[in-house]
Amino acid sequence: MKQFIILSLISFILSNVTAQTAASIIDQYFEATGGKTLWAKVHSIKSKGHYVMGPGALAPVSQFISKENNYSDFTWNGMTSKNARKGNTGWSYSPFGGKRIADPMTPDIIRMHKLLEDPQGLIYDYSTKGFVVEYLGVEDFDGTDVHKIRLITNDGDMVYYYFDKESHYLLKIYMRIKLSDKEEKVTTNFSDFKKTNFGIILPFANNWVTDTGEEGGLTQFNEREVNTTIDPAILEMPK
Repeated sequence: MKQFIILSLISFILSNVTAQTAASIIDQYFEATGGKTLWAKVHSIKSKGHYVMGPGALAPVSQFISKENNYSDFTWNGMTSKNARKGNTGWSYSPFGGKRIADPMTPDIIRMHKLLEDPQGLIYDYSTKGFVVEYLGVEDFDGTDVHKIRLITNDGDMVYYYFDKESHYLLKIYMRIKLSDKEEKVTTNFSDFKKTNFGIILPFANNWVTDTGEEGGLTQFNEREVNTTIDPAILEMPK
């Protein structure tokens, strides 16, 4: 009984230490990228750039993310695919396979959009949201030492963050999202960090890969605007 109490006490102390360490690293990240005062004012991010299809082959892309709505499009060979979410409803349109009508998003896809497209990031103000964070130590990421932190949402999703030990920038996110019939696993790498006119620092390039091997090429943004608006009409599902 005494040994059990001692082990429980040690476990409690260690969990508090890791939580405090994680909180400190998260604070360093927000301070290094503009400060929490500025990040608290971020409610949307609008981006324009290109998806790299191959050497010399660039496909225009645009993206808008906010807590309430998001929109993205991708143009190639004279055709444009679109995705939009408005609150708890959404739709997608992809003409590349010959289809000419938009489809409503499933609840799983809408939930994924909410997780992936928070302009402040899930890790911002995580404790108020009821999320739990844990420090998992230092790892090597492409020759760079990074702090690894795990965040667990209220629904049991796990998000792993990899922060550069030196710059404190976020270099990688690995998400394990619980869907109704499976667990979606996505890795996103970030690079080309620049200061926006708003004052926060954002990555202007990213690429992603799933655990099934599906891989997205490099997306390079040349514009990233904070707290701009979009025409609400583009969120409406095409008839």
